[in-house]
Amino acid sequence: MWASISWEPPACPRGPHASPAASPAASPASSASLGDLRETDSLLGSEKRRGRWTSYWRRADAGRRLGRRHLQVALLSLGLSLAYSCRVNLSVCIVEMTNMNSTSGFPAYDWNQSQTGLILSAFFWGYVVTQVPAGMLAQRYGPKQFLMVGVVGCSLLTILTPLVAAYGGWRLMCALRVCEGLFQGMIYPSSHTMLGRWIPPLERGRASAFVYSGTSLGTVSTMAGVGLLASSSWGWPSGFHLPGALGLVWGVAWLWLAADSPAACPAISEHEREYIESALGASSSGDKILRVPWRSIATSLPFFALLVTHLCQNFGHWILLTQMPNFMKNVLHFDVKHNGLNSALPYLCLLLSSFVVGYLAQVVNERKILSMTASRKVFNSMAHWGAGTALMVLAFTHVTSTQAVALLTVTVALESGTLAGFLVNHVDLSPNFGGMMMGVTNSIANTMGIIAPIFVSQIVGDANTSTQEELENGWSIVFMIAACVYFSGNLLFVLAGSAQVQPWNSPSPAESKKHQVSSAGAIS
Repeated sequence: MWASISWEPPACPRGPHASPAASPAASPASSASLGDLRETDSLLGSEKRRGRWTSYWRRADAGRRLGRRHLQVALLSLGLSLAYSCRVNLSVCIVEMTNMNSTSGFPAYDWNQSQTGLILSAFFWGYVVTQVPAGMLAQRYGPKQFLMVGVVGCSLLTILTPLVAAYGGWRLMCALRVCEGLFQGMIYPSSHTMLGRWIPPLERGRASAFVYSGTSLGTVSTMAGVGLLASSSWGWPSGFHLPGALGLVWGVAWLWLAADSPAACPAISEHEREYIESALGASSSGDKILRVPWRSIATSLPFFALLVTHLCQNFGHWILLTQMPNFMKNVLHFDVKHNGLNSALPYLCLLLSSFVVGYLAQVVNERKILSMTASRKVFNSMAHWGAGTALMVLAFTHVTSTQAVALLTVTVALESGTLAGFLVNHVDLSPNFGGMMMGVTNSIANTMGIIAPIFVSQIVGDANTSTQEELENGWSIVFMIAACVYFSGNLLFVLAGSAQVQPWNSPSPAESKKHQVSSAGAIS
């Protein structure tokens, strides 16, 4: 009897008011519909997963290919090269400009050691003024226009230099150099802002090494080229005309090809833009206006270590860059042609070693051989402690001219370590305020450019009235002091430096909103 009774368990209702007829088990059509839905959901999930993986691999592929960010890096490097050409050409040209025994037929000026020291240092009187304002303005309004004004403005003044020297004397030359410094003060902070907006963190070491190797390229080409031009039929005025004209050509290319950020670049591919923005993540605000956390920055120990390291670096850097032709003329007795070539040799080696450092930094960071903080400290120690050791040898041993040039070459070439050391550390600590921070440290550090020529002239004395022994002893003291400064600055960086993004990089939402409202009111 029980076998003749067919029984099915009741379907579980989906809700309190569901009826058996509405249940999936109520009809074959419902079961088929549920199967279709499940298959559709499965397909959709598969498509979503495939889409996520496709997007990931496209971004990864964009990271491996050359793109618009690499074009920005190349333009930045070339711009810095030309800016340095306009900055350092006077260091070589002034040797011939003040050579009263010259038979070249071009004007020579009776400027003494103190006057030439003032002319060389005057650049930095203007240079330190615009650093911080340029960093803040570049962060707020975009770095492109400030880089343009900096390079083009300085190039125009460089072209006018021979005319000013002829009709204005050394005082007007000082004024011209101050104005050149005002223009060039915009360049470094704006370059840092560009790197912070365009370059993913893992690429930053190599990119910054390439960008700032432009300074070495400009120094090499100028010291060697200007030395040859000054000894040719074109004379020393061509050492100003050529770099200035090239700077104007660069300005046209920059205006056409550069962009403030990936979001502002119409020619960038969508994949590359996504790759950059996802790599930067929340650490960079892009084009947003943020309140500068001045108090937090000023009380930050890693920032203080960075500032002191930058100060010590520039003390040695500007002594070598502005006074090496003087040393080679008065102590090593090279003529203007060989002076320029031998002064350029250390910076040629610096240029070549910059690419090696950039590659090594990329390998170390990508493979995580060292933490980012340890990597920055190792490369910076190679630069400062290595350079300090070479200067100590030069100061305390009697060397031939060839050995002296070799030691100076080692000193300058090791400076490439700073490209993956303290020099990119501003953006490590704060991608949002890296450009502004570079403005602060660069402004303070480049007071050494004012002090260095005066410092050397006071210790070494006037070459026209000093004996050879007095000149050699004076330069030994200069090299010893520079070495001690290198050692002490890097020691602080090793003990207190960091490459971690600091908490004050991203202000609280309330502060940012308040600042943006007040900024909008101020603009309107």
